[in-house]
Amino acid sequence: MNSFLQLVADEWRSIYTNKTIRNIVFLVPCVYMLMFGYLYQEKRVMEIPTVVADLDQTELTRELIRAIDNDQTFSVTNVVTTEEELQHLMTYEEAQVGFIIPKGLTVNAKLGKPTEILNLIDGSNMMVSNTSVRAASSLVKTISGGVTLKKLEAKGEWGSAATNFATGIDYRYRILHNPTFNYLAFMIFGLAGTVLQQVAFLSVSLSVTRQKEEGTWMDTLNGNGFVKIALSKITTHMILAMFNFLLTYVLIFKFFAVTYYGSLSLLFLSGFIFNLAVVSIGFAISFFSSNMLQATQTAMLIAVPSFMLSGWTWPITSMPTAIAIIAKSLPLTYFLHSVREIISKGHGWEFVSTDNLILLFMVVVALFVAFVTYMYQKKYTRKNYQSNSETVL
Repeated sequence: MNSFLQLVADEWRSIYTNKTIRNIVFLVPCVYMLMFGYLYQEKRVMEIPTVVADLDQTELTRELIRAIDNDQTFSVTNVVTTEEELQHLMTYEEAQVGFIIPKGLTVNAKLGKPTEILNLIDGSNMMVSNTSVRAASSLVKTISGGVTLKKLEAKGEWGSAATNFATGIDYRYRILHNPTFNYLAFMIFGLAGTVLQQVAFLSVSLSVTRQKEEGTWMDTLNGNGFVKIALSKITTHMILAMFNFLLTYVLIFKFFAVTYYGSLSLLFLSGFIFNLAVVSIGFAISFFSSNMLQATQTAMLIAVPSFMLSGWTWPITSMPTAIAIIAKSLPLTYFLHSVREIISKGHGWEFVSTDNLILLFMVVVALFVAFVTYMYQKKYTRKNYQSNSETVL
């Protein structure tokens, strides 16, 4: 029994004295929970960018637009007069939701003839599509009921007359890019990107720290230039990362038979740039990490919240400003946006060029940080070598 208690005491002592383990056990859960709680503090998706095509342009339709904008779910960013303009704004992500108010809506409503509002929704994010359908359906029913009551009050008719007006304004919706609400097609791409990032981060971030623990890093540092070290590490781990990338998407498209609409060569290019960014960041992490545990901790701090903050499920437009800034600093955010544009929407380079340029900028920054750390460590080892030589003499 005494030996058991001694082992328990030793374990607690090792946790308390090891700063890295102590931070992982006690600090990381609190930080993540505060971050995620802050992320979802609005409790539901709100202020979805919305465009309205008002083909009727009457006082009633202007009242409809005001009602849509006043609803917490929608934020009317544009009011246009043609369906083509609405389609253009939704294609270029100026809006995720569109309402088409048909010509003659006011006249038909006054005459008690059936008329309808068409709601177009970007279904590539199911959080947005599910929220929009529920909110828009309820909103149009409320508006329709208000129009009916006003008409009946004006005519002073009730009873059977209500039947003629009860369906004055109907609601119809069309889901773009994922009309069947397919959760497999939605979730699997986001999770695949997250797994690929985690594996690439860990594999490369442990490469230098492994040598540090084995005692061979100083020889590598002093005997080779930065370019040679960087190319050897990054090339090796890029081959592994791209193998995993190809294997993952072959499984998704062939084994799970998930439909795709865009260019696979463009997806491959985006995946290559994404992996290059992740491997470069992991390479930089391994430079300033003193051991494998610290490198793992740093990689985990970046990778674990990435999926939640990527905008794949919870839209970045609905995030608090501070969280949105963090989200926009993560490589997964830009890769998953490219995946959505290519796979779900069938768009080309024009729609993913910004994402890939930002990822390439991350590569440059990460390699610059690694180079600065390399120069510092090399200078430090030379000083130590000279001081040791002087001590011996």
